Amino acid sequence: MSQLNSEDFLASEISSYEELLAKSLQLQDRVKETTISLEAAYSGVINAKHVFEEIKKENIEELRVFRQTVARESAEITQAIKQLKSTLDAKSLSELREYVALCERLKALQDAGFKFPG
Repeated sequence: MSQLNSEDFLASEISSYEELLAKSLQLQDRVKETTISLEAAYSGVINAKHVFEEIKKENIEELRVFRQTVARESAEITQAIKQLKSTLDAKSLSELREYVALCERLKALQDAGFKFPG
């Protein structure tokens, strides 16, 4: 009877080890699947980062060009205003103001209903 008990005990131990081995193999398979999944996700993040970097470079370049254009056009407008101021002397400026005032009065008359002969 003691042999039987020892055989039963050994069979039980072997079964336990086989179950542990099966669970270990399942766990190993899960670890492999998870590793593959993580590698794919990491690869996706790296690819997305490269795309973002390219878009960022393009946007920065577009902003630089826009800023340069605005600066250049502002300088041109400022230069034109300076030239206009320098060419207008006091008399011309006075005549221009008088002309603008007359135009404003004519507009006010027209808005009040006055009809100009045409």
